[in-house]
Amino acid sequence: MARSTRPVSRIDGGLRYLQSAGRRHGVSGGSRGWFWVFVVVWVTRRVRRASGSEPAVVYRGELQPGDTIEISHLTETYGGNSARRR
Repeated sequence: MARSTRPVSRIDGGLRYLQSAGRRHGVSGGSRGWFWVFVVVWVTRRVRRASGSEPAVVYRGELQPGDTIEISHLTETYGGNSARRR
């Protein structure tokens, strides 16, 4: 199985580790506690994926000397109102 070259956040990396350990010790090994760790982490990762909280690569390319790139952030909206107010 080929490994993904996608950058992994620390949270996603930790969840992957717990899911793998839960599958190894709980599903295959028979430990009830690890089984429930696996179930909770599996559901959490699916919810994160469905809600779009995982980072997405929108552009990948090589910059040459002298090239520039501009990174901007669009405000999230929900029904025309700001989704996050401080």
